Amino acid sequence: MKTIDYAAFNEQLFVEKLANGLTVYVQPKSGFQKAIATLGVNYGSIDTQFTVDGKLFEQPAGIAHFIEHKMFDKKDYDVFELFNRTGAAANAYTSFTKTNYLFSTTEDLKANLDILLDFVQIPYFTKEKVEREKGIIDQEINMYLNDPDNRLYFQTIHDLYPNSPLAEDIAGTVASVDQITLPDIEQAYQLFYRPENMTLFITGKVVPEQAIAWVKENQQQKSFPKGPTAKRMLRLPPIDHNDIHFHQMAISRPKAAIGIRGNDVCPHGRDGLAYEIAISLVMDLFFSETAEDYTRLYQEGVLDDSFSWEFENERGFHFALLSGDTNQPEEFINQILTIMHQIPERLPEMHSAFALQKKELLGNYIEMMDSEEAISGQFDGFTEAPSTIYDEVAVLNSLTLQQALAFVTDYLETASIQPEIIQENR
Repeated sequence: MKTIDYAAFNEQLFVEKLANGLTVYVQPKSGFQKAIATLGVNYGSIDTQFTVDGKLFEQPAGIAHFIEHKMFDKKDYDVFELFNRTGAAANAYTSFTKTNYLFSTTEDLKANLDILLDFVQIPYFTKEKVEREKGIIDQEINMYLNDPDNRLYFQTIHDLYPNSPLAEDIAGTVASVDQITLPDIEQAYQLFYRPENMTLFITGKVVPEQAIAWVKENQQQKSFPKGPTAKRMLRLPPIDHNDIHFHQMAISRPKAAIGIRGNDVCPHGRDGLAYEIAISLVMDLFFSETAEDYTRLYQEGVLDDSFSWEFENERGFHFALLSGDTNQPEEFINQILTIMHQIPERLPEMHSAFALQKKELLGNYIEMMDSEEAISGQFDGFTEAPSTIYDEVAVLNSLTLQQALAFVTDYLETASIQPEIIQENR
């Protein structure tokens, strides 16, 4: 077992890679009464195109999310009921690049770890259950299609990355889900749900040596046959337009969004973490509620409290998305784009604001350190080295204005920009 020390915070991360390839991370939190465990699979909605032994396969959109649903559907028991009996709360979610299965509990950690590992690693797929699940997921897809914010989000990403897996909703479409077959699910599971493509992260009230021993005991009872390796294929064709795309929907106020697709080469490892933190910090400098530009646009009625931004930096792609409700959608877009274009010129003079923003972000991190959910949510075991909330703080503390300027300049100079507006049906 390897130990990573975070001396500045009096914290430790215990790491062990098991014989079958599963990597287990344990971060105990003294004084905490709850434990959270997350079994992550390095497989998400964009992993629909891959080669096996040189042969290209393309699976229907939404299959990763479909498998997440099916993992809970067993032959003769209900997974959630098992967790309920032990007093645990369970959940799962699929993103563009990962699928996570998790539980939180204040008691009987061993029993819950066994449930988690067993229900994910011992699948039960049948043709009848696959067909039955399609109707359930179709209802979920239609529900989100009627959600204006969700539709704006995925429509913007669709137009940023056309003709690629990113152009599809994580859940897929009704048509793509209808195409999913039992052999598709079995193939994807066998290729991606392998111990070497998984990580288990446990934090909170936990004894590292004990928890790792429990996981070893569980894994030694299972056999994981070696099979062919899938090579992921993610093609992201370039876009050469930035005209506003208009959409209609039954809404009371227009909604506007701007997607900013990064076409620069994002660094790896800790440099990649610095890149992500730098872009996020700069976005806060110009678009948080304390920023001068935000205040001005708020007072002018161009944006309101619904305004938000996010920056996604994932395996193979990165983008920013700024959106909100507004009665002046085209002015919203013009004003935001004007500010974005000014950032490389204005940022070098913002020494005091940059230092202050770093302190505010540091405060947010310190607050998150008291939350098992936040600690677990910030953890990433699929990077070159595990990334924890404490690594992010170290990167933030060492980040300079010059580094942030270099990152944001590279990002914006080559970015593709896509504005979107959803307005009332006419």
